[in-house]
Amino acid sequence: MTTYIKKQCNTDDLVPGMQIGENVLTENGQVMLQEGAILTQSMITGLQCWDIFSIIIQEAISDETDDPIVVEETPLTIPVSKQQQQFYDQYNATTESTKKLFGSMRYFKEAPIDELKNLADSAVLPMLESVGVINHLQMVRTQDDYTFQHSINVSVICGILGKWLGYSGSEITDLVLAGLLHDIGKSQIPLDILNKPDTLTAEEMKIMQTHSTLGYKLIKNNKKLSSAVIYGVLQHHERMDGSGYPLSVKADKLHPFARVVAIADTYDAMSSDRVYHHKITPFAVVEQMAGEMYNKLDPDVCTVFLNNVRNYFIGNIVKLTDGRSAEVVYLGQFMGTRPTVCTRNGEFIDLEKNKDIAIVELMNA
Repeated sequence: MTTYIKKQCNTDDLVPGMQIGENVLTENGQVMLQEGAILTQSMITGLQCWDIFSIIIQEAISDETDDPIVVEETPLTIPVSKQQQQFYDQYNATTESTKKLFGSMRYFKEAPIDELKNLADSAVLPMLESVGVINHLQMVRTQDDYTFQHSINVSVICGILGKWLGYSGSEITDLVLAGLLHDIGKSQIPLDILNKPDTLTAEEMKIMQTHSTLGYKLIKNNKKLSSAVIYGVLQHHERMDGSGYPLSVKADKLHPFARVVAIADTYDAMSSDRVYHHKITPFAVVEQMAGEMYNKLDPDVCTVFLNNVRNYFIGNIVKLTDGRSAEVVYLGQFMGTRPTVCTRNGEFIDLEKNKDIAIVELMNA
């Protein structure tokens, strides 16, 4: 039979291999290290960084005949909150409405602007007020409805980014609408190209790239839309260095709304599953966008976006390359920095220093 003796130990006296006797809590009551976890040097360093001066440890007294205790990580089950479920229900209903409107455009060859504006006002704008909206978007993505969900996601991100940039009132409304409309030209792309499960050929890619021009043609003469919305649709694939399409214009010719839509579009596309492309985690997206933003995307707008969107990552539950699940606890000072995580047994891992371990999946946001 195994018995334990619990005692208080100064953090400076801790050594790897000691067992924690009571949960170690942060100032706001969150569990930092769980009772029973075996201390490692990185965990001890983490405690010292958090200015925790002492903890309770336990020492086991057991018979020599006792078998060693093997602890294995059990599968992690994360419940959906009521708030999350309400968001998902609203989001799914908006997806169905978007799908019907895109289908109408494919058949009638014209954009139902009144219906799309109503959808933006009544369904998308309220989503901007949801606490943790960026995290919610990460958890509702499905490959089957990519085109429609992508339009909603870009619309929401445009609205959020617009607020971070200081836009308000009708400007936010127009940004949300520009995001919702940015890919309407895809309703005119042949379905065998739009839904092709393999990489597109060069000729097919040329056809796909006409979607921004096709979208512009659907709305260019509509008096109910501002020129800002129309330019957002036409130019969302243009790039600061002139490498984009359809007109290869450079920074001085890019409308501010197009710069916002381009960043929202890029972020969502990279972090989404598509028929020919597997998503990457939002952490990897931020790292990649931070490294590439100075010649393609507006660096000022992108800096605002990346600095703010990172705030949503604290507390995310992720899966690591070694199979363990962990919580993101620290993001570092720079946009592209890989975060520090805390595993379920309380080990802190600085992924910026431990390049052999990476985040492979976002489990809960």
